[in-house]
Amino acid sequence: MNLLVAFLHHLAAFTLVSSLVAEMVLIRQPLSLSTAKSLRTLDSIYGVSAMLIVVMGILRVIYFEKGTAYYLHNHAFMLKMTAFIIVGLLSVYPTMIFLRWGPALKQNQLPLMSPVQARNIRRVLHLELAGVVIIVLGAVLMAKGAGFTG
Repeated sequence: MNLLVAFLHHLAAFTLVSSLVAEMVLIRQPLSLSTAKSLRTLDSIYGVSAMLIVVMGILRVIYFEKGTAYYLHNHAFMLKMTAFIIVGLLSVYPTMIFLRWGPALKQNQLPLMSPVQARNIRRVLHLELAGVVIIVLGAVLMAKGAGFTG
């Protein structure tokens, strides 16, 4: 079971990063009906992946790895969790915009997105990817035993 939970945790993490990169690629293109629908789908995949990461991560921390005492006293783990929370909070902005597109997309109409919104979404996506780099750094530090305060 440990291997399955670890596999699902990592698979969800790679899916999250892939969907984030795909959103970055699409948001650079002129907005079309197809692009808007794809952005909403990718953002949903991103959200489901994030939820799976949280669930599998909690299972790993509590039941399948070193236990909460180890993780809650590890600076690398805290770095990773802080970055994950910040990335999650950042993701609210594009998600809210994409959700507002629902009524227009249901009528096969192009949703409205100002150039400022598009630029802000691009910035947020860049910040999210930078946060993912910090998350990976925290994971590497943990894997190498760094950050334990004992």
